[in-house]
Amino acid sequence: MGTYEASTATSAAFAAPPDLSRNREGRDEMNLAEYPIALLSDRAPNKLKTVVYHDKDETLTITGSDLLGLPTALDVDVIIGLLHLTKVKSNFQSTQVHFTRYELIRLLGWPDRGYYYTRLTESLNRWVGVTLIYKKAWWDNETRTKGNYSFHILESATVIEQEQRRGCQARQIPLPLSSVRWSAEFFKSFQANNLKKLDLGLYFSLKSAISKQLYRFLDKRFYKRTEWTFDLRTLACEHVGMSRNYECWRLKQKIQPAIDELTAVGFLKPMDADARFKRVGSGQWTITLVRAKSAARGIVEGSPEDVPEAPELEPNPLEAELVARGISPKVARELVAGYPESRIQLQIEQVDWVKKKGRRKIVDLGAYLAQAVRDDYARPDGFVSKAEKAERQKSELERRRREQAEARRKQELARRREKERAMVQLYWTELSADEREAFRAEALANADPDQLKVYREVESKRGPFAEAMWGFIRDRHVRSKLGLPAEENAE
Repeated sequence: MGTYEASTATSAAFAAPPDLSRNREGRDEMNLAEYPIALLSDRAPNKLKTVVYHDKDETLTITGSDLLGLPTALDVDVIIGLLHLTKVKSNFQSTQVHFTRYELIRLLGWPDRGYYYTRLTESLNRWVGVTLIYKKAWWDNETRTKGNYSFHILESATVIEQEQRRGCQARQIPLPLSSVRWSAEFFKSFQANNLKKLDLGLYFSLKSAISKQLYRFLDKRFYKRTEWTFDLRTLACEHVGMSRNYECWRLKQKIQPAIDELTAVGFLKPMDADARFKRVGSGQWTITLVRAKSAARGIVEGSPEDVPEAPELEPNPLEAELVARGISPKVARELVAGYPESRIQLQIEQVDWVKKKGRRKIVDLGAYLAQAVRDDYARPDGFVSKAEKAERQKSELERRRREQAEARRKQELARRREKERAMVQLYWTELSADEREAFRAEALANADPDQLKVYREVESKRGPFAEAMWGFIRDRHVRSKLGLPAEENAE
């Protein structure tokens, strides 16, 4: 407990089962399931404020505040609980979700004791101070591209203590609720349906943080197909969050209890160690994980509720695009499993463009495309990707929107200024001669010293400049009497 690695006692120490009597069907944000968003331990090591996970050219950097530091295993459970409450209370239509701490603690299965109320408050405050920095790793479901995004998951958190509620009860006023507000950037992912279903009963029943992170990662991946083979070190260190200091034998030893637990609950298919772990080079091992036929398939939000069981090697849409261009299904699966989706999609677009333009004679389109993905071919001159076209169109629409908004603002400003000038003129013309003399003395007494000095210097000359200076001082004083802003500040 308290080390950088996971404590298998994280959930076992909690006697109360999660309160899932109403609805055991939770939600998980797809990006948060791909890489760990917290340490596996119950406590962060002293002075550790930043942790980085990466796979090929994708990187996730997590930074914590000086006060509360990095999130840990229990903090992930809090986010899962908040996602569920947001679904239940607003169906992801509001960035703010209200709740009582007792309600959330009961959902998480934490004991109803003072320590856990304090721990929950600490977790909410910690998430407000945590920054996630995704580099080529954040999937935008609206544009269907991966890119760079930096944000806080929670924008704010308000925790109502028992004393506040008692005070409200005593004064017979409505009882306030605790609340959190999701950050606008993160909430966009909800609005774009980048969510999947999550079996909360299974998730909260798991005993270790390793099991929970592996379950969420695989539950997302198994939506595409039922069998996956990963580089052991990449899976364990970058997608589950285990220490990179471990040798491969130690990684196998650490991940095996999580595999056993997920097998015992019917999520993973049992396999012999020789079939699961294979040596592919010096110090290099792969791990194969297969979804059990009895396991519920993680369904992506916005897809049909009852998705038919996928064939063992059913190609996903990206694999189908590769196969359609002459790549074998086996190689297509390997490419999709081994390289970022954004790279594959870009190379497909580039190959299609080169073929259409006839700039290069491609004898074997499939072989050429496969090598283009592996080597990440440079873009040909003149090529513009669909994502770039969409971004340019978006930028152009935004530019036009800003121009139209600025034009409307200027028109409104001109109308308002004209109205104010008419009010000033009417005020002056309605004054009698005696009132004007009194007004003149008052205006000069309250004039800006520098402006008054200039006016006094030219007053005796009675020329156009003197009249203009008096008009300026007069109108400013009229505006002050009418409660209007000075004209130079009228915007």
